Amino acid sequence: MEENNNILKIINEKTCNKFNFLKLKQVFFDTQQNSCQIHFIYPSNMEIEENDKQTIQNIVKETLNIDGTLLLIRINKSFVEKDLIENEILGYFKENSPAFFNSLTKSNIDIDINDFNVKIVFRLEEDLYNYALKQNLDKKLLKHLENSFCAYFDVSLNITEKLQAQDDLLALRIDTLKKQNDLNAILGHSQDKYMVVDKKAIMGNEINFSPRHISSVNSESEICVVAGKINFLTEKTYTSKRKHKNKDGTEKPMIKPYFNFTLKDDSGSIQAVVFPSKANYHKMHLLKNGDTILVKGAVKRSTFNEKFSISVKDISFCTIPNKNEVHVNVNQNEITEYRYIKPIKYSSAKQSNLFDTKQNLSYEVQNQTYVVYDFETTGVDFNNDEIIEIGALKIENGAFTDVFSCLVKPKKPIPPDATKINRITNEMVANCYSIEQVICDFYLFCKDCQMVGYNNRMFDSLFLTKAGKLVGLDFNNEQIDAFVLAKDKLKGLRNYKLSTVSKYLEVNLVDAHRALNDVIATAEVFLKLY
Repeated sequence: MEENNNILKIINEKTCNKFNFLKLKQVFFDTQQNSCQIHFIYPSNMEIEENDKQTIQNIVKETLNIDGTLLLIRINKSFVEKDLIENEILGYFKENSPAFFNSLTKSNIDIDINDFNVKIVFRLEEDLYNYALKQNLDKKLLKHLENSFCAYFDVSLNITEKLQAQDDLLALRIDTLKKQNDLNAILGHSQDKYMVVDKKAIMGNEINFSPRHISSVNSESEICVVAGKINFLTEKTYTSKRKHKNKDGTEKPMIKPYFNFTLKDDSGSIQAVVFPSKANYHKMHLLKNGDTILVKGAVKRSTFNEKFSISVKDISFCTIPNKNEVHVNVNQNEITEYRYIKPIKYSSAKQSNLFDTKQNLSYEVQNQTYVVYDFETTGVDFNNDEIIEIGALKIENGAFTDVFSCLVKPKKPIPPDATKINRITNEMVANCYSIEQVICDFYLFCKDCQMVGYNNRMFDSLFLTKAGKLVGLDFNNEQIDAFVLAKDKLKGLRNYKLSTVSKYLEVNLVDAHRALNDVIATAEVFLKLY
């Protein structure tokens, strides 16, 4: 660990401070995948050429001296832009303080950028301000931003006036949110969720969570997301505790509007109430009976009839697909950039290119691009089981170039028998992206490539086809099965498991049954056999 802390010092010593602007953002060791990921960033007004990146990479390899470990190094520009900082702030609180995140909107955050000096001011209601202050969220965020950007940050908290609607009736209560630090507990159990499409925000923030069935809403004061059709939409008024002061000094009650309606899905119905601000009042008139909407808010049990209702904060139009319909339809021509999982450059601490001597490789391999891939799943039945890990390695002109690797959150819990094999637990995937999200990025990674797997024609390609159909994508890449190659070219082996073939060909297979490790071994086997 001491070597890691001094890595920048060593880089600067060996390059005469040529890269003194470089910042070490993250060092992550994955003992299960036997890999080390290192992420450097540098200011956007500086430049690092490709040969400079190679120099930095070589120094890191020599310094760490971790033979046999897959070393993945990223060196990226740090752009100091408002949208990037805003998204980083929201992402940080979403992961580290869900209670604070669910009461925060972009309108609460003021960001002022002057060159590489960034001043951030949070305008918060008193309860939320006190909570943030007690939890030292400003100091924690400051440290995170300084590690994430090449800039100087100043973070402060300010108190702003409370919103009356939250103060009067079915408020989103901060004291309850304090106790709910688990995002799944706040938003409902994952196995009860389903997907909606065609989302269009009407009021409040965009809702980035899937709804749960209304019938499962059975606890008070939880923040949840539900969807359904509007019935019995009514506009009403209430008398606020606040008084309106006249010019003559007298006071009169403040009459404020609110909206009440029933939200109904296939499982049941729930009463919903909205207390709009002045800015949002006209937006409520965009809604009518029969509209299908997605809402997010706080749940409360009525003391009068013991029924639950939801105090709505955010509203979006949406479409709820029928159970037999594909719930997402992606135009493959529009997939031009990575949204959730971005590939990283391949680099091995053992040797940067396992096949530098290309004279032993076929002409086709030297002039073709391949993606070697492997899935870990919840079981072997592609009709009922799900992908929980994707590992892939790109081979261009005979060289390993890019890595695509991620865990995937399934819709159903991972069976214990599957965990025994791949050691992937439900906790490991709890906050990961769904297959519907990452499969589009994987489609882009595999575009115009031949795909290589081990026994993939009987297993992985079936799961791949199913995953593609979930979002309307057709993986029509040519498939090559290294298992078939091995059976054809290596006669007389006792079996043709990847471990057996790897050992015979003197290929190092570390930690079998994790996707990326199997992929690297499969890639070496493929290049030796093809």
